[in-house]
Amino acid sequence: MDIDRASVTIYASNLLLSLLGFVGTAYFAQTLGGTVLGIFFTFDAVMSVLETATRLGVDTGIEKRMSEAEQERRGAYLTAGYLITLVPIGVVSALLFLFRDWVTAYIGVAIVPLLVVLIISSTGRWLIGAALRGEGEVARASIIELFGEVFRVVTSVALIAVGYEVFALLYGVLVGILFKFVVFYFSLSSDIVWPTRETVSDLWGFSKYTSFNSVSSLAYNWADTLVLAYFASKTAVAVYEASWKVSVVAVMASQALSRAVFPSISEWASRDEYGRIETALGEGFTYGLLLVIPAVVGVAILADPFMKLVYNFDTGGLILVLLMAEKLLQAPRILIQRTLTGIGQPNLVFRTAALTLVANVLLNILLVPELGSLGAAAATITTVSIALVIQIVYLRRFITVTANWRALGRQTVTALVMGAIVYAAATVLPPSTLVKLGGLIALGVVTYGLGMAMDREIRERVLQMV
Repeated sequence: MDIDRASVTIYASNLLLSLLGFVGTAYFAQTLGGTVLGIFFTFDAVMSVLETATRLGVDTGIEKRMSEAEQERRGAYLTAGYLITLVPIGVVSALLFLFRDWVTAYIGVAIVPLLVVLIISSTGRWLIGAALRGEGEVARASIIELFGEVFRVVTSVALIAVGYEVFALLYGVLVGILFKFVVFYFSLSSDIVWPTRETVSDLWGFSKYTSFNSVSSLAYNWADTLVLAYFASKTAVAVYEASWKVSVVAVMASQALSRAVFPSISEWASRDEYGRIETALGEGFTYGLLLVIPAVVGVAILADPFMKLVYNFDTGGLILVLLMAEKLLQAPRILIQRTLTGIGQPNLVFRTAALTLVANVLLNILLVPELGSLGAAAATITTVSIALVIQIVYLRRFITVTANWRALGRQTVTALVMGAIVYAAATVLPPSTLVKLGGLIALGVVTYGLGMAMDREIRERVLQMV
């Protein structure tokens, strides 16, 4: 499968995945309330931090090395990855039981044994999923992720119906992880073999840089939630995380492109075909921002009624606007960071990660106690701005970093026209119900879609992809 088609498949899978997650979160918020949902999001943040610590960036290393290795050597890298993660899994598990009272008080529910099981199973799932992507099956891996989320949500809904409340969400996560692991395993074409010492050393030599990159990415995704959970109520955590999950939908195109093109970038770099990397990155900026720009305009108009009608939250509109605007920076940053890693420069991403990790944590600690969720959003925007500028400077050492400004300008003008039409319609028909809100959103989607369909370059490229 070529990059374009792989990107479309990944994007479609991610779109359905996000839609499923959005519907599930809205149902959980309406059914369980903000406090229970906030407890779950706090748990999710803690689990993500700890399982990132156990992965040590080895999943990215597996994907990189397997994409370069001959068929008979690929399976050894996966086995080496599992061996490398044994020690951090043991350390994290021991610390969790040692500090179980503090963990229980922080999250709001006693779940340390279940948390350990989830960390172990999630680490295994991440590594074997990376192996499948390293074999070039990035589209198949995304489809498996989608069905795993289906199992998660369905399990949680069923358990809520019989009264499990927050544990319905936790057990749903476990079922989804186990499903993904099993299907990933049976989808691999590489044989699982015992690695040599050189294989383990080679994998760790690359992963030791990406390990910190993973921590930095985690700080970007979860530092705000972790600090909020300490200084604010669980309901505030629920509002912020719900806004965050909506905003993430806008960068799915960049995530899909980065995943699809990563094995190819690695291959092109090994052959010194940097011109192809420059072309792919330039196109990535155009298509990675295709949905972000109209999403910012639409959210600026409909954020408040959206949070009220969908999640039953009286606040959060401004937070959603800020987090969506931040994705204008995050979308290109995703592509640039993935490119740096693909051309074999994880050390430069490491340096950026070190700086932005410290900046993000410090900014959250300084701003959240004073400004609450607004402080968390401000910290995130500042951190992403710093990372984007630094990584552009680094990447320009190796390739020319350019964007199709004419195409981006057309997207912006089309989005503003869409916004004017939606705003006018909202004054005539205020979004006071879910049906009316959905109608306004549909109007925006159709208006922007028709506007972009008139762009011959975009239209022809999309038709090629599908």
